[in-house]
Amino acid sequence: MKRLMMFTMAGLLCAPGALAGDTEFSGFIDGSYFHNLTTDDGEFSLDQVEVDIIHKAGERFSLRADVEWIKDGDGHKAQIEQGFMTYLFPGDWDLTFGKFNAPIGFELLDAPDMYQFSHALVFDYGLPTNLTGLSIAKDFGPGFDIIGHISNGWDADIDRGDLTFGGRLGYSYNGFSGGLSAITGEEEMDGEGDGDDGDAPADPLTLKRTVFDVDLTYTVGKWLFGGEYNMGQADTEGEGGADHEWQGFLVMTHVDYNDWGGFTFRYDYFDDKDGWAFDTVDGLPQKIQSFTFCPTFTITEGFGALVELRIDRSDRDGFLDDEGLPTDSNTAVAFEMTYSW
Repeated sequence: MKRLMMFTMAGLLCAPGALAGDTEFSGFIDGSYFHNLTTDDGEFSLDQVEVDIIHKAGERFSLRADVEWIKDGDGHKAQIEQGFMTYLFPGDWDLTFGKFNAPIGFELLDAPDMYQFSHALVFDYGLPTNLTGLSIAKDFGPGFDIIGHISNGWDADIDRGDLTFGGRLGYSYNGFSGGLSAITGEEEMDGEGDGDDGDAPADPLTLKRTVFDVDLTYTVGKWLFGGEYNMGQADTEGEGGADHEWQGFLVMTHVDYNDWGGFTFRYDYFDDKDGWAFDTVDGLPQKIQSFTFCPTFTITEGFGALVELRIDRSDRDGFLDDEGLPTDSNTAVAFEMTYSW
């Protein structure tokens, strides 16, 4: 069944001993059919094709590049999801330089590493996806690991302000793993609306964003239990600036009831207290809770499928129905197939 890789040193970085030869190729193909029952709108989609290249350039030096062709709105685009170099210093300190998946949160980015089709609200609205910068990590043992990182900012290939700092302290023992993460930094963002003359753009805002996140996983027999709590604050300085807060959490469980079948249930909740994270047109606060039910199937080694039913409910009319009218809930189904090699 699908596997979960927690953000330890071995999960994020390329340890030199992990390669059988000088260069290793892997990847996956992800396709789906998605249908929104509330808007009565659906489509087939090739969501992602990814090739991962890991090269061992010596006993202490390695390189990795994840090249993907991914759905982006109504079309597709080719991009580098990750591209970094790693050097193992004496004392088993791993230094990574480049672009890498953000080592924060419970859920991972790519479809083969997930237990359902969609990401939780916390993943979509409370966390960065990728960081461009450097990180240093060490497995202290027994059970403790740490990673610290400096980057341009949330999902920023180029610098848009001061640097962003963060890290994660992890612990694992006897089927349990967990971590405490934090990330903070300032970025410049475009001002909203026009200037006083109606023509000139508004002055840019400075955004200071800080997030604390706790992730937990416990595996016993065929069962996996997971959880996450996320708390964030985004302060904007400049004309029209304001302070914004949010918090959210998820709980999930997955069981493999035999060699070919499993089931996942996830509940997640996100409280956008100041109407900032969801970026709604009216800017009003909104609380959304989501229920996800997902049977999973193993067809053969590396080849899997799943069916997802997801129900989102808001405390206000934050969705649109099939007639374009506001409604307080949204229901969608999806069928997904992935093949990894």
